Amino acid sequence: MRTGTKSIGLTSASLLGLCVMATGAAAQTAASPDTDSVEASTGEIVVTASKREQKLRDVPSAITVLGGDTLANLGVQSVRDYATLTPGLAIQDSGSPGYGKIFIRGLTTGSLQQSATTVYYIDDVPFTASSANGGGAFIAPDPELTDIERIEVLKGPQGTLYGASSLGGVIRLVSKSPDASGFSGSARAEMTAIDGGGAGFSASATLNLPLVTDRLALRATGFYREAPGFADNIGTGTDNVNRSRFKGGRLALRWTPTDRLTFDLVGQLQDIDTRGPALETSVAGTLTPLYGERKHSNFFDAPTQVRYRLASVTGRYDTDLGQIIATGAYLESKLQTEVDLTSTYAPFFPVFASVGYVYPANTGVAVVSTIPAVKKTAELRFVSRRLGGIEFVAGGFYTHERVASPTDVIARDMATNARLPGPLGTIITTPINDTYEELSAFGNLTVYLTDNLDVTGGLRFAHSTEDFNASYGGVYYTAFLGGPVALPPVHSSHDQLTYLATLRWRATPTLSFFARAASGYRPGGPQVAAIVPPGAQTRINPDTVWNYEVGLKGDFLDRKLSLEASVYRIDWNDIQLYTIFNSSQLLANAGKAKVDGFEIQLAARPTELLTATANLGYTNSRLAEVDPGVTAYIGAVAGDPIPQTSPWTASATLDQLIPLGGDLQGQLGATFRYQSRRFTSFPGSISDPNMRLPGRTTFDLRAGLSYRNYQLQLRAENITDRKGIANYLPGAPASSYLMRPRSFTVSVSSKF
Repeated sequence: MRTGTKSIGLTSASLLGLCVMATGAAAQTAASPDTDSVEASTGEIVVTASKREQKLRDVPSAITVLGGDTLANLGVQSVRDYATLTPGLAIQDSGSPGYGKIFIRGLTTGSLQQSATTVYYIDDVPFTASSANGGGAFIAPDPELTDIERIEVLKGPQGTLYGASSLGGVIRLVSKSPDASGFSGSARAEMTAIDGGGAGFSASATLNLPLVTDRLALRATGFYREAPGFADNIGTGTDNVNRSRFKGGRLALRWTPTDRLTFDLVGQLQDIDTRGPALETSVAGTLTPLYGERKHSNFFDAPTQVRYRLASVTGRYDTDLGQIIATGAYLESKLQTEVDLTSTYAPFFPVFASVGYVYPANTGVAVVSTIPAVKKTAELRFVSRRLGGIEFVAGGFYTHERVASPTDVIARDMATNARLPGPLGTIITTPINDTYEELSAFGNLTVYLTDNLDVTGGLRFAHSTEDFNASYGGVYYTAFLGGPVALPPVHSSHDQLTYLATLRWRATPTLSFFARAASGYRPGGPQVAAIVPPGAQTRINPDTVWNYEVGLKGDFLDRKLSLEASVYRIDWNDIQLYTIFNSSQLLANAGKAKVDGFEIQLAARPTELLTATANLGYTNSRLAEVDPGVTAYIGAVAGDPIPQTSPWTASATLDQLIPLGGDLQGQLGATFRYQSRRFTSFPGSISDPNMRLPGRTTFDLRAGLSYRNYQLQLRAENITDRKGIANYLPGAPASSYLMRPRSFTVSVSSKF
């Protein structure tokens, strides 16, 4: 088995060969227009994806929006759940919440990818690490979806407004804000059972407290969730080992001292503890279970720990010309994983013995990798009103990121899981320190040629620096290199420009067409390999994309039917890939790729009681060029499909409300999800043999009763119990990460 963490990726490279269209029918509750989605008096959804308030159909780019009520109704609890409802959004799963890769429109390079290509935002705060060595590719942010206004998924590069690493797009999670006009609250409790697995429960509550009428309000949210498991570790005898515990809360204070000035202070925290992965051991080179369905054999339970700590302050001041918005934030996050890699490292034990390190016969090997990050950000922007024939957004952004990421390959006694004493206990240790700093200026200008025809141009200039140092030690280095290796501190800096150009034509008040060309980039950084031969790249340059897209958005039949469709082409240049240079495995700008695709989103509301949605996405992502060293190392050649990308995805929902007399109302609903086959690696890979993962089709059913402010709901998810393989790690034996089997949930909720 292999691990997918950032540090282990570096260790392996240097040592071992190194919606639903808003589900538009789900109307959003009214909120403040500066940061939250609002519902216009006509019932139209308004978003702030372009950092200004716009009707969804008028935003000249592809966006999927999922409202908070829709998320609750469908039982969506994680990024894995809403990814299947969003064309173009995918997860490379690593078997535990908060651990994996998020990417949009096929922009990924598979298991060896080091940094993120999609940026995650919590409100106005960027969560994802920008640094090439900050571990962003291995952290799939999974904040609890309690008291959420909406989720916006912006497709295609968002380089001018959102900056670094938004090659594929941006995911924005927008929380509900305090309301000083009145008291309100909500509560929800659920119980879930998995067929053939365990049972769990959750509870959450939110209170909105006006402290000074129309001036000061506090909003408090708390949650606790025990997510049931369904995989068994026969090595330790632990059933349902992948059970997880989620707990945390959020406090938000909104102060409006004058009609023009508003301050928001937010603090939130979340802990996620997972006892073991959703893993099934497979016969090498196949998906056939080795020990039986949903069973694996590790000598310990391989826990994962995730921590989020966030504090932010935002001030907004309305002027006659527009709004000044300033945001400062402090974010701490940590991902810690433990993985059983006995099968990878045990073959080296005879070599270690030859230099005096003799391991007992019952020795197991665990990799403990931690990515603790501290990210400080600040942004100041001005969002103009429409000033005659123009409007604009202009501002500056600063971020400082620090990652101190230790990875230890340690030897443990299989019977007790205790670390072996003395030098035997440390096979490899790789403490890594990385600091990234960026300062950028950005602006978008829209010129209205006529009231229904406008053009937008955008530009962002970013200057970034990165400092990196690491050392490598332990028995492995003593055996093969004669002792520890310390890398000299390395430094790199880059300047980068990103661009945006759009043309928008509003043919009618409810129909618009757009054409969009946008660029994005992922920061480069210093070469961090233990051995860098002469002539090799000592600095990795940013990789860049250009996205060309045309689309339409419209409401028809008195908004009983909504349609969004787009066709796009992406050129990805200077891709950061691992290659072989003079027998050393290094990261380099070593390839190009192209992506063609389209996305269609429909929402139908034929009556006030019936809502239907449908989504369809097609992604054709493939390599266009690669250096010969890349082919030698990871087996990739021009024309290969990009790993982990399903060409076809589809989803649909249907919800019918049934009046039962008085204040009593029934509900029936269903959800369909489809994901076509995908490949885990490149066809010619030797170090990471390719596996074709089968497509998957699932159906969910739900039924409910509501009486005034109370609701009871029953959900059955994956009712056909279709087995899903989320990811695959080759080896002897191999490992298959599993999607959740059939489950049943009863939910009780109230709003007051």
